[in-house]
Amino acid sequence: MAKGREFKVGLFVVVMAAVLYIGFNYLRGLNVFSPLNTYYVKYQNVSGLNKGDRIILNGLDVGSVVERKFSNDQYNEILVTMAIDKTIKLTDSTYARLAKPDLLGGIEVQLILKPGGTRLLEMGDTLNGEVDGGITELLTQEGISAANQLTSLVNKINDVLDPFVEKSDTIGAALDNFKKLSDELIVTNRVAQTTMEQFRLQMEYVTDSLVVAMGGVKPLLAEYQQLGEKLNAVDFESRLVKIDSVLTGAETFITRLNSNDGTLGKLMTNDSLYNTLTQTMADLDSLMIDLRYNPKRYMHFSLFGRKNRPPADGRSSNR
Repeated sequence: MAKGREFKVGLFVVVMAAVLYIGFNYLRGLNVFSPLNTYYVKYQNVSGLNKGDRIILNGLDVGSVVERKFSNDQYNEILVTMAIDKTIKLTDSTYARLAKPDLLGGIEVQLILKPGGTRLLEMGDTLNGEVDGGITELLTQEGISAANQLTSLVNKINDVLDPFVEKSDTIGAALDNFKKLSDELIVTNRVAQTTMEQFRLQMEYVTDSLVVAMGGVKPLLAEYQQLGEKLNAVDFESRLVKIDSVLTGAETFITRLNSNDGTLGKLMTNDSLYNTLTQTMADLDSLMIDLRYNPKRYMHFSLFGRKNRPPADGRSSNR
């Protein structure tokens, strides 16, 4: 039972590897079911050529690069192994040109079938190798262009930096001032944070105080509510009627007091009582003065009787 399961797993792995190999080569444009011949070519430099890169014949994919390795101990020559469709007939005049089709594309090997071949190449033969001049020229032109651009950039940078070099002292002072400003901003930020923290604490204190105050206001509101209920229970209308009656009576009293009717009215409007009281007070004052200076006239004690004396104002006594 276990061996059957292992066999199925191994078969599955093999099938999946075959599917991956076929799919990978199909995406590269190769017919994996067609037979391939192995050929070799030598180059001095294969910079940019990778395993799996295309072998092109007149624009069609006819193979791929299989291997790259040094061909001698001096490491001055590289042997490239190519797998090419067996149906392609190559002669000894065929060249494998290392070319770059476009600026953004990769390196590829182009088969150039030149006339004049004397024999057909067999599997394992070595092709003539050459490098497309366009690659060298392109690299050279790109290098020169990059160098020129770099030189121009350096010159521009120097032109920009020259005024700064001349004013290095001013720039240094400005940087020092900026550093001082930065330090002051840091201190200001810290002070602001401290102030904000204090403000937050004060707001928390005020909030707590308001909460406590609201707790004290609730009983007061309850008392005001009770007072309001008591005031609602009072019959203000009847009391206002009574107050109006009292005010009416007071108005009637004042009216009668200002008139000549009644005793109080006569006292307030007629001055005869005032004149009589004034005369009485004057007589009383004269009596008191006479009593002070002539006490014997009013108080006399005698065992033999008393004599009649005239009054102080010369009036005779009727006796």
